[in-house]
Amino acid sequence: SALMLQVCNPSFESSSHSVLPTPHPHIETSDGGQKLYVRLFQRKLSWIKTSKLKYAEIGDDLSPYIKELTGAGFLESESDLQDLAEVLDLLSAPELKTLAQTFHLANPNASKQQLLEDFRKLAKQRSIFGSKESGVGSVILKRAKDLAGKSVRLCRGPRDIFSRVLLLFTLTDPMEEEEAGSGGQRALSTLLLVNLGRTAFPTYTVKIKHLIFQDRDDFLRYATAMHTSSDISVAMANRDWEEAHRLYRAAKDAWWKLEAHPSLSRHHAALPEYLRCFTFGWVYTRILSRGVEILQRLHMYKEAVEQLQDLLVQDVYCTNSRGRWWDRLALNLHQHLKETEKAIGCIRKGLLDPSVRTGHRLALSQRAQRMRESPACKKLKHLLQDLPVISVEDVPHVTIKGKLCPQTGMGKSVFITEDPGPEDGGKDPEPSVVVCSVEQLALAHYKQKGFDQGIHGEGSTFSTLYGLLMWDILFMDGIPDVFRNPYQSYPLDLYTDSFYENRKEAIEARLQLLHAASAETLREWISDVWNAQKGKATALVSWDRFSSLEQAQNLACCFGGPFLSGVCQRLSRDLRHCRGGLPDLVVWRTEDCQFKLVEVKGPNDRLSPKQMLWLAELQRLGAAVEVCHVAAVGSKSEHLS
Repeated sequence: SALMLQVCNPSFESSSHSVLPTPHPHIETSDGGQKLYVRLFQRKLSWIKTSKLKYAEIGDDLSPYIKELTGAGFLESESDLQDLAEVLDLLSAPELKTLAQTFHLANPNASKQQLLEDFRKLAKQRSIFGSKESGVGSVILKRAKDLAGKSVRLCRGPRDIFSRVLLLFTLTDPMEEEEAGSGGQRALSTLLLVNLGRTAFPTYTVKIKHLIFQDRDDFLRYATAMHTSSDISVAMANRDWEEAHRLYRAAKDAWWKLEAHPSLSRHHAALPEYLRCFTFGWVYTRILSRGVEILQRLHMYKEAVEQLQDLLVQDVYCTNSRGRWWDRLALNLHQHLKETEKAIGCIRKGLLDPSVRTGHRLALSQRAQRMRESPACKKLKHLLQDLPVISVEDVPHVTIKGKLCPQTGMGKSVFITEDPGPEDGGKDPEPSVVVCSVEQLALAHYKQKGFDQGIHGEGSTFSTLYGLLMWDILFMDGIPDVFRNPYQSYPLDLYTDSFYENRKEAIEARLQLLHAASAETLREWISDVWNAQKGKATALVSWDRFSSLEQAQNLACCFGGPFLSGVCQRLSRDLRHCRGGLPDLVVWRTEDCQFKLVEVKGPNDRLSPKQMLWLAELQRLGAAVEVCHVAAVGSKSEHLS
């Protein structure tokens, strides 16, 4: 119940004094009142009927706590509810139907959405007396409030302050703008789970050197940008592209005004990249990047190209997205605007950009190669000749067949296989039919080939082993600003070049030890970390990826020290660009420790540039790798190959 006070402790962030408002005199609230406020804070900000509030752990009768919070200015009551749309939204479907019958709507049995629309239209009419006060809308409002009964909503002012405190306190994940926009409910849930002992984080030392925000206004600009980003995410998820475009345009206008402050941009540029992502400049840049997709959805390709060009002019914010921007710009120029010469120039600049890495760099090179081979680009071949060609070593490919399950929609392919049932030949001679994914079908294929162990884990199989083998380096002391609060599952620089640079000596020493490690040493290292840390919230380690400690140890021994050292080196130097593209399956034989890494491709699926690069690298490190294509056969086929 005292979690809000815990979060407000000034020791949590050395810059808190400069970004939080001057505190008001302390308002005493009871333990039950605090508990109820926390419960309501975790819910969506909307009106709630008091009859729907049931928290037995607080008390059977919540009315004293509701009265207390209302009197203290933390809750609004139904007397403050004056918006017709909000009242109507509070009503249940039967209550709305009763109201519709009262006002003789044409179809009181219509859907709730239709009734809401009908009431909105009716509310715009005036009464026969013509006065605004006695309009139909005010009559509907009164009747609807009578039906709804007592209701409450959190007051926005105090809620906004708590939300900002939580946002400031949990500056740990720049990708979670939806969480920041929601008011911090998930952050509060994390604190609750930690206090209850249900969640634990790794042990590390918090060391703060830089102030991210110069003052309160700077922080409020960041909070506003995060809320806008959240609203755009919701609109895009709902495929409301017009609303998303409106929000994007408003955000772009806001950024133009803020961009004119050179002192702000200088402050942002001076921050390490892993802190720069918590500035409003970074958030607005990410919004503009999303604007490219919004514009493309609306077929506004000229505007999308202009936005991409604006994004690429600067190199302070979202530098890890530059490869995607160059690739998309080349595609739009070539395919949509038919400006092939400009597209070639774009590819040239992209290949020279040091921020363009791995998959995106290969994608640009492949685009240039396709243009070289295209008859439509024949006149421009002289511009393409000196562009670098990035070649990737091919790997073995195999094809198996699977019976495709008839389905509707555009989801992943689903296959039908046969379960022969118990090996003792039970009473039922007919095998049962099992529905499975393309990866499960491939796992069954490799099991028939003698690989008795197999995991469909993609990158998480490798990241979990990486986390176990590098745990102490991930959470080592002495690096400023990578740990800024006690609730982090990874150091803030993990997905930047700074991660390797800040720990270069320790990482290289560990890689050498790993390269020379015996099977027994690998088992011991993994066992020590597993037994000491199991269950702790960590970004890289999925504790349920392996069925047991023994399975993790066995796979590490199959891989061997030299192979693990090579994989860990690649991940350490550029985890941001190398975490994707790892093979779907790892299969191995217990008896002789032989393993194979398999990328599975269903019908009409093909390798991505990142997958090509990883397969080639894993093969170079000595692994047996394979691309397993699953060809669909008709449902009339009786057997699987």
